[in-house]
Amino acid sequence: MQAVETNKRLVKFIVAAVLFFAWGVIQGAIQAQGPVHEFIDQGPAGIIVGAHVHINLLGWVSLMAAALAYYLVPILTGNPIAAPRLINVIFWVWVIDLVINSILMISVGIVAGNAFIAGVKGPQLGAIMEPFMIPIGILSIICAIVLVMFVVQILASIGRKASQA
Repeated sequence: MQAVETNKRLVKFIVAAVLFFAWGVIQGAIQAQGPVHEFIDQGPAGIIVGAHVHINLLGWVSLMAAALAYYLVPILTGNPIAAPRLINVIFWVWVIDLVINSILMISVGIVAGNAFIAGVKGPQLGAIMEPFMIPIGILSIICAIVLVMFVVQILASIGRKASQA
């Protein structure tokens, strides 16, 4: 029964991964357009590319890999996933964090990129970016913590002895 419940929980990982894939593809196509590409090449607007990378790697690739790990580890080891209730916590924190962080990265890229083009530099540019960068930093730490939780959960599941399963 636990395997069926766990597998149902994995569907949202796959749905989210595919939605992040679509977001990444659309953003990549937009970024490839001449004027947008030129804008991104100037100053702090380049953080928009960082958002694109996060969306594709932490969204599309990593969420799909997490779904596969959650599905395959019990099959390959004969052990259930350790602390299965964490699956939902990890998923929701991961996805919400990534969406907010990516939106903030794109927003700061647009705002600071336009300010840079208008001639704003140095501490004034930093002051424009700071309200975005502080939450980006906090969200990045939260994301790292939840991804470490995932890694520990998978390794604990693999390392379980049959008597603990």
